[in-house]
Amino acid sequence: MRNKLVLALLMMALVTSSAFTLDVKGHAPKFQEDRPETVYINQMLADAFNDALNGLKEDLKDINPKPEELIKSWGDAGVFASHGATQRAYGGYKHFAVTVGPMVGLRLPGSPFTIMDEMDGMLDKLSDEQDMRLGFNPQIFNINAGVNTSKFFMKNLYLGLHLGFMKLDNLMDGFSFSTFSIGATANYQLIPTVSLAKVVIWRGVNVGSGLIYQGTKISAGLKLDTINEPISSPIGSGNLKIDPALTLDFNIKTVVIPMEVNTAVRLLWFLNIPLGVGLDLGFGKSDLKIGMDADITPVFGDYKVKDHGDLSVNAGGAMSPSVFNLKLMTGIGLNFGPVVLDIPVTFYLNNGYSIGISLGFIW
Repeated sequence: MRNKLVLALLMMALVTSSAFTLDVKGHAPKFQEDRPETVYINQMLADAFNDALNGLKEDLKDINPKPEELIKSWGDAGVFASHGATQRAYGGYKHFAVTVGPMVGLRLPGSPFTIMDEMDGMLDKLSDEQDMRLGFNPQIFNINAGVNTSKFFMKNLYLGLHLGFMKLDNLMDGFSFSTFSIGATANYQLIPTVSLAKVVIWRGVNVGSGLIYQGTKISAGLKLDTINEPISSPIGSGNLKIDPALTLDFNIKTVVIPMEVNTAVRLLWFLNIPLGVGLDLGFGKSDLKIGMDADITPVFGDYKVKDHGDLSVNAGGAMSPSVFNLKLMTGIGLNFGPVVLDIPVTFYLNNGYSIGISLGFIW
């Protein structure tokens, strides 16, 4: 169900009333020409194929061949998802920290709290705007390792390394994705931690930056309605069956430079509440290729197929993500001694969101 919702949103985002339409091409199948009448039958088959092709073009005429807002939004979502297994809520630790966990970035046309209500009017909105700001990026596995360099390099300076990767093929109905991310971070504790009888701990003020690269490849197939065209002639009849599917291949590569100011409060020894503001500088490219696959099956008596023919689409494009991404950071975490469970949440002012889960050891 979740995969079908994602694919439905993708299809909706591709719909447009633009004057530019999706250019579907193809060549007709053929039977083996080992009988004199096969030339005539192949002509009937070509006519049936052309009728099917024209009908498919009519069905897909409102699909945008280069949905720039959609392509850009998937790049934005890659920027938003770059902060997996973040440690920003635990500044001021004594020695080292290791955290692991997923992070999902979303670029939505509106608020996440009203998206389902907006679905009813989304087709009208697409017709008016001819595109959609919709993006999704899952970073399933991330690990961050940080160290307090006070004893050997610089007091109150925390350096970290980030690594993320995942590869899932044909996860659901042809939906596949792979991710890889790597980066380095640096945080400085500007105002030190303050403890009130160890019941309330204010973690001071931490400023940080870094450099994070992430690459994401996402593939999805959107199956279209089956086409059946009759093959009629005085010497018999047959059928041409076509099962077409649009293919969407995203290749997203981003480089993020975060600039953040964070603080947090620990209450009652176990509850941790962070708050921060920041700016993500996003660079890179989001590339979308729209293609078409088709199973083409002609049947006419016992005639053998020489060439099954094909259908093709060449569409898509490349866009850069938004450069300036202002953000507010919060969440909630639990401390069990050195073990932490954290749910970081980020609200980007350009209708971007990220949410993750981090489990780690901070000493």
